[in-house]
Amino acid sequence: MPRATGPSSGCPFACARAGSEILLGVEPVAVQVDVVWEERYWYPDDGGQVWLAGYQPFDRTGDRYLARDAPELAARGLRIAGVAGAGLHHADAVASQDVGPGRELGLRRDAENEHDPNAIAVHAANGGEQVGWVPREIAAELAPELDAGRRWTAIVLREQRRSPRDPRHGLTMLLAPADRIELVRVDGARA
Repeated sequence: MPRATGPSSGCPFACARAGSEILLGVEPVAVQVDVVWEERYWYPDDGGQVWLAGYQPFDRTGDRYLARDAPELAARGLRIAGVAGAGLHHADAVASQDVGPGRELGLRRDAENEHDPNAIAVHAANGGEQVGWVPREIAAELAPELDAGRRWTAIVLREQRRSPRDPRHGLTMLLAPADRIELVRVDGARA
């Protein structure tokens, strides 16, 4: 089988990683996640209100929404987390059109980070601006996986705004041990 060697940020054709090599002609691994679209206000316990818009994982068999700590998600290796530092340190990038619900995100290890040797930066896809960080607890789990050459990917599930008309100030992402994530709307609409 033909092989391309060396580090690569992507592959323009069907490929899969094998250590530091890319195997050509092998279909990338995709994870499909059933979701529903929601737009609503949320009232945090500490006060205020937040406009949420985006996708919520859904269990078709149980006909119910899945919380970020649902065993069904954990069994598949899926993680849901807020993008750390998004609104505070990366407000312009978070407000851009490159990172809305359903948009892919890039994960980049930052082992030289002076605050956290497990740091993983989150960027808009295809080399876009940094929008924040994988939260420290999850980064501690994923950093060894990424360092070992295992592929993880992320996608924006939801966005947070003060109101539907205000700029985006926060993001919730879905992380998966795969080459890509496919959101499948249970109502049949395209995600």
